Amino acid sequence: MSHFPSALDQAHMSTSRGRGIRFAGVSKDFTAGNGARTSAVRQVNLEIAEQQFVALIGPSGCGKSTLLRLADGLLEPDTGRVEIGNAPPRPGPATGMVFQNFRLIPWRSIAGNVGFALEGLGLDTAELNQRVQAQLDQVGLAQWASHYPAQLSGGMRQRVALARALIGRPSVLLMDEPFASLDAQTRELMQDDLLALWERQHSTVLFVTHSVDEALLLADRVIVMGRGDVLEDLPIDLPRPRRSTDVRRDAEYGRLREYLWSRIRDLVLADPASAFFGRHAQAEKKRG
Repeated sequence: MSHFPSALDQAHMSTSRGRGIRFAGVSKDFTAGNGARTSAVRQVNLEIAEQQFVALIGPSGCGKSTLLRLADGLLEPDTGRVEIGNAPPRPGPATGMVFQNFRLIPWRSIAGNVGFALEGLGLDTAELNQRVQAQLDQVGLAQWASHYPAQLSGGMRQRVALARALIGRPSVLLMDEPFASLDAQTRELMQDDLLALWERQHSTVLFVTHSVDEALLLADRVIVMGRGDVLEDLPIDLPRPRRSTDVRRDAEYGRLREYLWSRIRDLVLADPASAFFGRHAQAEKKRG
């Protein structure tokens, strides 16, 4: 029997190649309630190769999440261009987005939440159900398919959000501090789960985090941002496959962690908007 690709398969096949992310001279401003203009990102030039895992770190308000939303097409740049696969970003199954606060539909079952990402793509009920079940199997939640979000723990709800983003077989995955609200043990387990999924699927990933440890564990490159600017692009040459219990034993991990933490600390201390501003001189004096 011949197989005719579904609408989802066709969308994936047409976008699965050349799906890197490119920011070319990108700036984005916002207007406050008092009419004042604030620069979220300024003249950002950044290229992320296909299948690369890149982490964005930096102090709060430095423009990390703005870049992520520009990559998803939720925002448009004031100047410059954003391209995914040599075309402007467009929300759809080829780009998965995972937020910090899960954004699950409370009145839908777990299966209904995951399947929501495929609705409107012309799949018949049997194929839709099969894909939902397969995706829930992949994140270890198949037995919870008929439950509702309120019945799940925070870590399980985040796995549902990840399954919903992955079910479209995205070639690009955008993640905005997805594990920040989880307890330490659950966060570490979720990091290992994400690495295992990425090693199978190899999407292009842009991952926002405040955690130096998380960035080093997950990423091929760490982009340091400060006040809307890209300050540093640091390659992470730690061996893969990685797991949280193994990579931290590597001497290079310790060196990179010390360097990046010092970099972020100095940015926070030097930022007038930070609650820690003013301690910069004291820190410098102690270090001197």
